[in-house]
Amino acid sequence: MSAPGERRLIARSGLFDVNHYLLEAPDVVADGADPLEHFCRFGAREGRRPNLYFDPAWYAAVHLDGNGTGVNPLAHYVAAGERAGLRPIAWFDPAWYARTYALRRGTSPLAHYLAHRRSQRYAPNPLFDLAWYLARHGAEIGPNRDPFAHLLRHGARRDLDPSPSFDAAAYRARHGLSATPASPRVADQEACNPVLHHLKRQAAEAVARPPPPAPWWRRLLP
Repeated sequence: MSAPGERRLIARSGLFDVNHYLLEAPDVVADGADPLEHFCRFGAREGRRPNLYFDPAWYAAVHLDGNGTGVNPLAHYVAAGERAGLRPIAWFDPAWYARTYALRRGTSPLAHYLAHRRSQRYAPNPLFDLAWYLARHGAEIGPNRDPFAHLLRHGARRDLDPSPSFDAAAYRARHGLSATPASPRVADQEACNPVLHHLKRQAAEAVARPPPPAPWWRRLLP
């Protein structure tokens, strides 16, 4: 795909959050560069996230076999990955999301979630019990805020549980996760978060799992 075509594809997708990108990239702000242009030319290759729920580095490692061809991971997701049910990050499940919220055919699950995540009516994955989490932390989160972003921000430090079925503190102890991130970097914070560690393992296992065999009657077809 040509560079202009790639930019148009991403711009139309609704998946490039300019504010998020600039908040995470003070050097881009200082240079006065166009955020989308910077992402397409440099940011995607550097693993910079175009929104809170897409990780180019993780997507390339899990779904593109390390991305030796250098394709823009977000462009790949928009063009083919989302329709194939590929996760943009370990903690957003597009296939589950589309089924659970009965999205119309052709609606991007990730774009829908990004547009509505502050409404506190949608969860990004089945492990996150939205109503239960809001009952416990809603007063702290406040209105017009993304509840799962609260878990992303504070889960590593406070062992926040995403649902009554997941004990973050017990999971940390069982897997020997550090209680102190190595640095303030997002990746180090996420590595110490029991919920995210579990979801990353779960997503990797799902990718590695072979597809189920075709039904016997399908094998008889020419």
